[in-house]
Amino acid sequence: MVRGLVATAAVALLSLLAGCVADETAPRRAPDQVERAAVFVAQATAQRDGIPINSGSWVQLWTPSQAGPAIRDCIVRASGGAVTYTPDPLARHLDGYPGGTVGINGASPRAVDFTSAAVLVLVDSCLATVPVDVRIMQVPPRDRAALYAYDLTVLRRCLLEHGQTVAKLPSRERFENRLRAGDPWSAYDDVIVPTRTAWYALTDACPAFPNAIAGDIAALTTAATTP
Repeated sequence: MVRGLVATAAVALLSLLAGCVADETAPRRAPDQVERAAVFVAQATAQRDGIPINSGSWVQLWTPSQAGPAIRDCIVRASGGAVTYTPDPLARHLDGYPGGTVGINGASPRAVDFTSAAVLVLVDSCLATVPVDVRIMQVPPRDRAALYAYDLTVLRRCLLEHGQTVAKLPSRERFENRLRAGDPWSAYDDVIVPTRTAWYALTDACPAFPNAIAGDIAALTTAATTP
């Protein structure tokens, strides 16, 4: 069983998870605090294992629901189908960081190329390109109704207006039940952008959380990491 991302590094960086604030001036060209923290966590395992990772290799943040399939697709594509990855159910990892099971496809002619060391390099390299925005897993219970209202009246519409595919919002009861169960719905679950510049523009126009809720999440995570 492979733990998708390093929870230890995540704990050290939770205090950095401040809310995204839309830039009303020039287009943004650098990652914000949330993105920097997510990228650090995503790349920490590879760096610990001595695998060189290009810090510019990421394109966007992924929701917890997206991350497992994104890692799977990266591993299968990079290995030519020789290495497999089965994501765990999201609710098994309530911190939002994905985990899964890695295997070798014995029917693949490339299977002999993937020693244990080669598989480690491949998996770590793919993890490093899938930084996860785990804030949806940290929404305080008191903010769930407000987040639902924001998703319904603001965020979903904004993403659709920017040409994104967004699934139908579940009922409020279902929405809150999924949050409690660790399997949250996010308007960003189907969002995939081609470049980081496009990601900056989209998230600045359509923040995943309103400032008040982002601030509550940041305050809670800061408190949780303060001795």
